[in-house]
Amino acid sequence: MSRGLYDGEIKALAASQIAPQSLPGPDLQISVDNPFCGDRIDLQLNIEAGRVTALAQDIRACMLCQASANVVAKSAIGLSRDDIEAVSIELTAMLKGNDSDCWPPVDWESLALFEPVSRHKSRHGCVTLPFTALLKALPDTP
Repeated sequence: MSRGLYDGEIKALAASQIAPQSLPGPDLQISVDNPFCGDRIDLQLNIEAGRVTALAQDIRACMLCQASANVVAKSAIGLSRDDIEAVSIELTAMLKGNDSDCWPPVDWESLALFEPVSRHKSRHGCVTLPFTALLKALPDTP
C-alpha cells in the first residue's frame, strides 16, 4: 500500500515539537516565506566552526512544511552548510522523480516519508522551505 500525502506519520511528525521556538542570543537569524502558499519559517541558529550547534524555529506553515522542518531540526545539528546542501540536493532530486541509490541519505531516513509529494509539484516548495531557510542562514563555506 502506498502512502498518502498526509499519512499518519507525516501528521505525527508535523505535530512533534523537535526544536524550541527561540534561542537566547542566536548567532544567526532569518525569516523565509514561500510566496506561493504563505508558509513562513523564522529560524535561529548557533554555529561553531562552520557547524550547526543549536537550532530554533517558529513555523507558521502547512503540515508538510512543519514535518520537513522537524526532520531538519532533528538531523541538522552538527552538520556543515555543505552537508545540509548535499541532503537538500538529494531531496529535490527525489521530489522531481529522480531515482538514487543513496536515497534517503544516512541519518535523514524520515525524508522518505515525503516521497508521495513527488506527484504534487505545487507542494515541493513546502517540503524544501526548511532547507532553503537553513541554507540562506548559513554562510558559504570558504
